[in-house]
Amino acid sequence: MEGGLGCGPAIRTRRSHLRRRVGPAAALACLAALAAASSAPASVTIGQLPASPPAPTCPSNADYLQPSVTGGNLYVAREAGTITSWSTRSLSSGGTYVLKIFRRTTDPDAFQVVAHSPQHALSPGLNTVPVGIPVRSGDMIGFHEQGGAFTSCTFPIPGDSVLRAAGSLPDGASSAFATGSSEEDVRLNLSAVLVPSNDFTLASVTHDRRRGTVTVTANVSNPGSMTLSGKGIKHHAAKNVAVPGPVSFQIAASGKQKRKLDRTGKARVGPTLTFYPIGGDPNAQVVTVTLRKRHPLT
Repeated sequence: MEGGLGCGPAIRTRRSHLRRRVGPAAALACLAALAAASSAPASVTIGQLPASPPAPTCPSNADYLQPSVTGGNLYVAREAGTITSWSTRSLSSGGTYVLKIFRRTTDPDAFQVVAHSPQHALSPGLNTVPVGIPVRSGDMIGFHEQGGAFTSCTFPIPGDSVLRAAGSLPDGASSAFATGSSEEDVRLNLSAVLVPSNDFTLASVTHDRRRGTVTVTANVSNPGSMTLSGKGIKHHAAKNVAVPGPVSFQIAASGKQKRKLDRTGKARVGPTLTFYPIGGDPNAQVVTVTLRKRHPLT
Protein backbone atom coordinates (compact mmCIF):
# COMPACT_ATOMS: atom_id res chain seq x y z
CA MET A 1 0.00 0.00 0.00
CA GLU A 2 1.42 3.36 -0.98
CA GLY A 3 1.20 6.35 1.32
CA GLY A 4 -0.99 6.29 4.41
CA LEU A 5 0.67 4.20 7.10
CA GLY A 6 3.35 2.87 4.78
CA CYS A 7 2.56 -0.76 5.56
CA GLY A 8 4.48 -2.17 2.60
CA PRO A 9 8.02 -0.95 3.45
CA ALA A 10 7.56 -1.37 7.20
CA ILE A 11 6.27 -4.91 7.09
CA ARG A 12 9.45 -6.08 5.39
CA THR A 13 11.61 -5.03 8.35
CA ARG A 14 12.01 -6.69 11.72
CA ARG A 15 9.24 -6.15 14.30
CA SER A 16 11.36 -3.73 16.36
CA HIS A 17 11.89 -1.58 13.26
CA LEU A 18 8.15 -1.66 12.57
CA ARG A 19 7.38 -0.25 16.04
CA ARG A 20 10.04 2.44 15.76
CA ARG A 21 9.07 3.64 12.28
CA VAL A 22 5.27 3.76 12.46
CA GLY A 23 4.44 3.36 16.15
CA PRO A 24 2.57 0.53 17.91
CA ALA A 25 -0.95 1.65 17.00
CA ALA A 26 -0.09 2.26 13.36
CA ALA A 27 1.76 -1.05 13.16
CA LEU A 28 -1.26 -2.93 14.46
CA ALA A 29 -3.47 -1.10 11.98
CA CYS A 30 -1.11 -2.10 9.16
CA LEU A 31 -1.09 -5.73 10.20
CA ALA A 32 -4.88 -5.82 10.59
CA ALA A 33 -5.39 -4.28 7.16
CA LEU A 34 -2.98 -6.74 5.55
CA ALA A 35 -4.64 -9.69 7.30
CA ALA A 36 -8.08 -8.56 6.15
CA ALA A 37 -6.85 -8.15 2.58
CA SER A 38 -5.26 -11.59 2.53
CA SER A 39 -8.40 -13.26 3.94
CA ALA A 40 -10.75 -11.82 1.32
CA PRO A 41 -11.49 -14.51 -1.29
CA ALA A 42 -10.54 -13.84 -4.89
CA SER A 43 -13.58 -13.22 -7.07
CA VAL A 44 -14.86 -12.26 -10.51
CA THR A 45 -17.70 -9.94 -11.48
CA ILE A 46 -20.47 -11.01 -13.84
CA GLY A 47 -22.98 -8.58 -15.32
CA GLN A 48 -22.55 -4.83 -15.16
CA LEU A 49 -24.06 -1.58 -13.89
CA PRO A 50 -24.59 1.82 -15.51
CA ALA A 51 -22.50 4.75 -14.31
CA SER A 52 -25.66 6.37 -12.92
CA PRO A 53 -29.22 5.07 -12.35
CA PRO A 54 -31.35 5.33 -15.52
CA ALA A 55 -35.00 6.34 -15.55
CA PRO A 56 -37.55 3.62 -14.70
CA THR A 57 -38.73 1.85 -17.85
CA CYS A 58 -39.66 -1.77 -17.05
CA PRO A 59 -43.09 -3.39 -16.75
CA SER A 60 -43.75 -4.65 -13.23
CA ASN A 61 -44.14 -8.22 -11.92
CA ALA A 62 -41.83 -9.95 -14.39
CA ASP A 63 -38.65 -12.01 -14.54
CA TYR A 64 -35.75 -10.47 -16.47
CA LEU A 65 -32.76 -12.21 -18.05
CA GLN A 66 -29.69 -11.26 -20.17
CA PRO A 67 -28.35 -14.41 -21.88
CA SER A 68 -25.85 -12.57 -24.10
CA VAL A 69 -24.21 -9.18 -24.62
CA THR A 70 -22.59 -7.40 -27.56
CA GLY A 71 -19.54 -6.54 -25.44
CA GLY A 72 -18.54 -6.23 -21.79
CA ASN A 73 -19.13 -8.56 -18.87
CA LEU A 74 -21.29 -11.59 -19.49
CA TYR A 75 -24.22 -12.26 -17.18
CA VAL A 76 -23.22 -15.93 -17.23
CA ALA A 77 -21.06 -17.73 -14.67
CA ARG A 78 -18.08 -19.13 -16.57
CA GLU A 79 -17.06 -21.21 -13.56
CA ALA A 80 -18.70 -23.13 -10.75
CA GLY A 81 -18.66 -21.27 -7.44
CA THR A 82 -20.74 -19.14 -5.09
CA ILE A 83 -22.51 -15.84 -5.74
CA THR A 84 -21.63 -13.80 -2.64
CA SER A 85 -23.43 -10.53 -3.49
CA TRP A 86 -25.43 -8.77 -6.19
CA SER A 87 -25.76 -5.07 -7.03
CA THR A 88 -27.96 -2.65 -8.97
CA ARG A 89 -28.32 1.12 -9.24
CA SER A 90 -31.77 2.52 -8.52
CA LEU A 91 -33.11 5.99 -9.22
CA SER A 92 -35.58 5.87 -6.33
CA SER A 93 -37.12 3.68 -3.65
CA GLY A 94 -40.46 1.94 -4.00
CA GLY A 95 -39.48 -1.15 -5.98
CA THR A 96 -38.21 -4.61 -5.07
CA TYR A 97 -35.88 -7.16 -6.69
CA VAL A 98 -35.36 -10.86 -6.15
CA LEU A 99 -32.08 -12.16 -7.58
CA LYS A 100 -32.69 -15.35 -9.59
CA ILE A 101 -30.31 -17.93 -11.03
CA PHE A 102 -31.41 -19.26 -14.43
CA ARG A 103 -30.23 -22.34 -16.33
CA ARG A 104 -30.69 -23.24 -20.00
CA THR A 105 -33.02 -26.06 -20.95
CA THR A 106 -33.29 -28.25 -24.06
CA ASP A 107 -35.58 -25.56 -25.50
CA PRO A 108 -33.33 -22.64 -26.57
CA ASP A 109 -36.09 -20.14 -25.74
CA ALA A 110 -36.88 -21.55 -22.28
CA PHE A 111 -34.96 -21.04 -19.05
CA GLN A 112 -35.31 -22.70 -15.66
CA VAL A 113 -35.03 -21.00 -12.28
CA VAL A 114 -32.68 -23.01 -10.05
CA ALA A 115 -32.25 -20.64 -7.07
CA HIS A 116 -33.27 -17.24 -5.77
CA SER A 117 -32.41 -14.79 -2.98
CA PRO A 118 -34.76 -13.06 -0.51
CA GLN A 119 -36.67 -10.03 -1.78
CA HIS A 120 -34.80 -6.75 -1.46
CA ALA A 121 -36.45 -3.31 -1.20
CA LEU A 122 -34.50 -0.90 -3.38
CA SER A 123 -33.09 2.37 -2.09
CA PRO A 124 -31.84 5.29 -4.21
CA GLY A 125 -28.29 4.87 -5.54
CA LEU A 126 -26.13 1.77 -5.39
CA ASN A 127 -27.74 -1.28 -3.79
CA THR A 128 -25.39 -4.15 -2.88
CA VAL A 129 -26.96 -7.20 -1.26
CA PRO A 130 -24.95 -10.07 0.32
CA VAL A 131 -26.10 -13.60 -0.59
CA GLY A 132 -24.64 -17.09 -0.69
CA ILE A 133 -25.91 -18.99 -3.74
CA PRO A 134 -23.98 -21.89 -5.33
CA VAL A 135 -23.92 -21.87 -9.14
CA ARG A 136 -22.67 -24.12 -11.93
CA SER A 137 -20.73 -23.07 -14.98
CA GLY A 138 -23.25 -21.71 -17.50
CA ASP A 139 -25.78 -20.46 -14.94
CA MET A 140 -27.12 -16.94 -15.54
CA ILE A 141 -28.07 -14.11 -13.20
CA GLY A 142 -31.37 -12.25 -13.56
CA PHE A 143 -34.09 -10.96 -11.27
CA HIS A 144 -37.79 -10.67 -10.59
CA GLU A 145 -38.94 -7.05 -10.46
CA GLN A 146 -41.89 -5.44 -8.70
CA GLY A 147 -42.76 -1.76 -8.83
CA GLY A 148 -41.97 -0.86 -12.43
CA ALA A 149 -42.70 2.83 -11.93
CA PHE A 150 -39.89 2.97 -9.36
CA THR A 151 -37.23 0.62 -10.73
CA SER A 152 -34.39 1.19 -13.20
CA CYS A 153 -34.03 -2.40 -14.35
CA THR A 154 -32.24 -1.67 -17.65
CA PHE A 155 -29.89 0.90 -19.16
CA PRO A 156 -29.29 1.82 -22.82
CA ILE A 157 -26.84 -0.27 -24.87
CA PRO A 158 -27.43 -0.30 -28.66
CA GLY A 159 -27.77 -3.81 -30.09
CA ASP A 160 -28.57 -5.58 -26.84
CA SER A 161 -31.92 -6.93 -25.68
CA VAL A 162 -33.25 -8.11 -22.34
CA LEU A 163 -35.57 -11.12 -22.14
CA ARG A 164 -38.74 -10.90 -20.07
CA ALA A 165 -41.34 -13.37 -18.77
CA ALA A 166 -44.48 -12.15 -17.01
CA GLY A 167 -45.01 -13.28 -13.43
CA SER A 168 -42.52 -14.94 -11.11
CA LEU A 169 -41.17 -18.42 -11.83
CA PRO A 170 -40.55 -20.56 -8.71
CA ASP A 171 -37.43 -22.64 -8.27
CA GLY A 172 -37.48 -25.67 -10.53
CA ALA A 173 -39.96 -24.15 -13.00
CA SER A 174 -39.10 -23.11 -16.55
CA SER A 175 -40.73 -20.87 -19.12
CA ALA A 176 -40.12 -19.40 -22.56
CA PHE A 177 -38.86 -15.81 -22.49
CA ALA A 178 -39.90 -13.27 -25.14
CA THR A 179 -38.12 -10.09 -26.14
CA GLY A 180 -40.43 -7.13 -25.47
CA SER A 181 -40.24 -3.92 -27.47
CA SER A 182 -39.45 -1.86 -24.35
CA GLU A 183 -36.40 -4.09 -23.70
CA GLU A 184 -34.66 -3.58 -27.06
CA ASP A 185 -31.29 -1.77 -27.14
CA VAL A 186 -30.88 -2.09 -23.40
CA ARG A 187 -28.88 -4.14 -20.92
CA LEU A 188 -29.81 -5.50 -17.50
CA ASN A 189 -28.93 -3.21 -14.58
CA LEU A 190 -27.40 -6.01 -12.52
CA SER A 191 -24.01 -7.36 -11.48
CA ALA A 192 -22.91 -10.09 -9.09
CA VAL A 193 -19.71 -11.20 -7.37
CA LEU A 194 -18.75 -14.82 -8.02
CA VAL A 195 -16.14 -16.62 -5.90
CA PRO A 196 -14.90 -19.51 -8.09
CA SER A 197 -14.72 -22.94 -6.48
CA ASN A 198 -11.20 -24.24 -5.85
CA ASP A 199 -12.35 -27.70 -4.76
CA PHE A 200 -10.61 -30.81 -5.97
CA THR A 201 -10.63 -34.44 -4.89
CA LEU A 202 -8.10 -37.23 -5.20
CA ALA A 203 -9.68 -39.73 -7.59
CA SER A 204 -7.10 -42.52 -7.90
CA VAL A 205 -3.56 -43.65 -7.12
CA THR A 206 -1.93 -46.12 -9.53
CA HIS A 207 1.36 -47.88 -8.75
CA ASP A 208 4.00 -48.93 -11.29
CA ARG A 209 6.14 -51.36 -9.30
CA ARG A 210 8.52 -51.99 -12.19
CA ARG A 211 9.53 -48.33 -12.39
CA GLY A 212 8.83 -47.49 -8.78
CA THR A 213 6.46 -44.63 -9.65
CA VAL A 214 2.94 -43.62 -8.72
CA THR A 215 0.38 -41.80 -10.87
CA VAL A 216 -2.13 -39.69 -8.94
CA THR A 217 -5.30 -38.35 -10.55
CA ALA A 218 -7.31 -35.48 -9.11
CA ASN A 219 -10.73 -34.21 -10.20
CA VAL A 220 -10.90 -30.40 -10.29
CA SER A 221 -14.07 -28.33 -10.09
CA ASN A 222 -13.16 -25.58 -12.57
CA PRO A 223 -10.82 -24.55 -15.38
CA GLY A 224 -7.44 -23.26 -14.24
CA SER A 225 -4.10 -24.91 -13.56
CA MET A 226 -2.64 -27.48 -11.17
CA THR A 227 0.89 -27.98 -9.91
CA LEU A 228 2.80 -30.81 -8.23
CA SER A 229 5.72 -29.86 -5.98
CA GLY A 230 7.59 -30.99 -2.89
CA LYS A 231 10.74 -32.57 -1.49
CA GLY A 232 11.90 -36.02 -2.44
CA ILE A 233 10.28 -36.12 -5.89
CA LYS A 234 12.05 -36.09 -9.23
CA HIS A 235 10.05 -33.51 -11.16
CA HIS A 236 7.90 -30.55 -10.25
CA ALA A 237 5.13 -30.15 -12.79
CA ALA A 238 2.32 -27.81 -13.85
CA LYS A 239 -0.65 -28.49 -16.08
CA ASN A 240 -3.33 -26.23 -17.54
CA VAL A 241 -6.92 -27.37 -17.05
CA ALA A 242 -9.31 -26.35 -19.84
CA VAL A 243 -12.43 -27.94 -18.38
CA PRO A 244 -13.40 -29.42 -14.99
CA GLY A 245 -12.41 -33.04 -14.62
CA PRO A 246 -9.38 -35.31 -14.13
CA VAL A 247 -5.73 -34.19 -14.01
CA SER A 248 -2.93 -36.74 -13.63
CA PHE A 249 0.67 -36.50 -12.42
CA GLN A 250 3.38 -39.13 -12.24
CA ILE A 251 5.43 -39.12 -9.05
CA ALA A 252 9.00 -40.46 -8.98
CA ALA A 253 11.46 -40.35 -6.09
CA SER A 254 14.72 -38.41 -6.08
CA GLY A 255 17.68 -37.93 -3.76
CA LYS A 256 17.54 -39.80 -0.45
CA GLN A 257 14.10 -41.18 -1.21
CA LYS A 258 15.31 -42.59 -4.53
CA ARG A 259 18.25 -44.28 -2.84
CA LYS A 260 15.95 -45.69 -0.18
CA LEU A 261 13.56 -46.97 -2.84
CA ASP A 262 16.41 -48.70 -4.72
CA ARG A 263 17.78 -50.19 -1.51
CA THR A 264 14.59 -51.34 0.25
CA GLY A 265 11.98 -51.37 -2.50
CA LYS A 266 9.84 -48.85 -0.65
CA ALA A 267 9.88 -45.09 0.02
CA ARG A 268 7.27 -42.60 1.16
CA VAL A 269 6.91 -39.08 -0.26
CA GLY A 270 4.42 -36.29 0.41
CA PRO A 271 4.20 -33.91 -2.54
CA THR A 272 1.68 -31.06 -2.66
CA LEU A 273 -1.02 -30.70 -5.30
CA THR A 274 -2.15 -27.09 -5.72
CA PHE A 275 -5.15 -26.09 -7.81
CA TYR A 276 -5.46 -22.53 -9.17
CA PRO A 277 -8.97 -21.85 -10.54
CA ILE A 278 -9.22 -18.96 -12.99
CA GLY A 279 -9.99 -15.82 -10.98
CA GLY A 280 -10.04 -17.73 -7.68
CA ASP A 281 -7.82 -18.60 -4.75
CA PRO A 282 -5.44 -21.58 -4.81
CA ASN A 283 -6.19 -24.73 -2.86
CA ALA A 284 -3.33 -27.02 -1.77
CA GLN A 285 -3.42 -30.59 -0.53
CA VAL A 286 -0.55 -32.84 0.57
CA VAL A 287 -0.74 -36.29 -1.03
CA THR A 288 1.26 -38.87 0.90
CA VAL A 289 2.04 -41.95 -1.20
CA THR A 290 4.29 -44.97 -0.78
CA LEU A 291 6.40 -45.78 -3.83
CA ARG A 292 7.13 -49.48 -4.27
CA LYS A 293 9.66 -51.05 -6.59
CA ARG A 294 10.31 -54.69 -7.35
CA HIS A 295 13.96 -55.73 -7.42
CA PRO A 296 15.04 -57.32 -10.71
CA LEU A 297 15.44 -60.78 -9.16
CA THR A 298 12.10 -60.81 -7.31
